[in-house]
Amino acid sequence: MTHGTIYDPIRRKDVPDTPEERVRQATVQFLLNEIKVPAHLITVEFGLCAIDPKTDDRVDIIVSNFREGATLDKPWLLVECKAPGEYTWEALQVQLNRYLKVLTPKFVMLALGDAVRYFERDDATGRFKKIEKLPDFK
Repeated sequence: MTHGTIYDPIRRKDVPDTPEERVRQATVQFLLNEIKVPAHLITVEFGLCAIDPKTDDRVDIIVSNFREGATLDKPWLLVECKAPGEYTWEALQVQLNRYLKVLTPKFVMLALGDAVRYFERDDATGRFKKIEKLPDFK
């Protein structure tokens, strides 16, 4: 079965149109249009090897936090996207925990199809708590 393509405005190219890519692109549009994240701060398919050469993991989306002087390993937001029906929240959490060994994001967004969960990191404890929605990107 061949898939068409879908345009990724962040990577500026057509990418294979898969169920997971549709979730990823819907998330990119949400970040651009609803949360008001400047496009130049969004990275899609971010290779963690840029921070830890021992890993070949790739994060679906990160939003950099350079304006607060944060380094690459401390993004404003880390997003993991999965197609509906392919994963469970628990499986997504396991994958996320691997990323959190390398990254220290302020916020985390997990998108499992249309279902989305948001978390905010408590700077004092380093733990994440569930929140209702992401704040606007100021």
